[in-house]
Amino acid sequence: MPNSYVRKGVDGLQKIFLYLIILDWLILIYLCTEIKQLPFRYGVVASFMVIIFNLILMNLCFKRARRAEDGYLIYPVITGALLSFCLVGYFFFFQ
Repeated sequence: MPNSYVRKGVDGLQKIFLYLIILDWLILIYLCTEIKQLPFRYGVVASFMVIIFNLILMNLCFKRARRAEDGYLIYPVITGALLSFCLVGYFFFFQ
């Protein structure tokens, strides 16, 4: 029977991943407050960049959560992705 992997110390990749989640939320909060003042061109570019960042983060999150059984990481990432999609929808339809 194979032995399970036991971590020794803090996982550096885990810290970077948590910082990326915090960065995602900071970007979303900043964009929520400043989206009305952005010209359309900059709003489109910012919206697509945030969507791409969230898609990459979600992909990393699902791989990380499946491998390390860190399922608690999925919730803030998916919530941030949903918020970014709502923000883009708001920008395109109500701006």
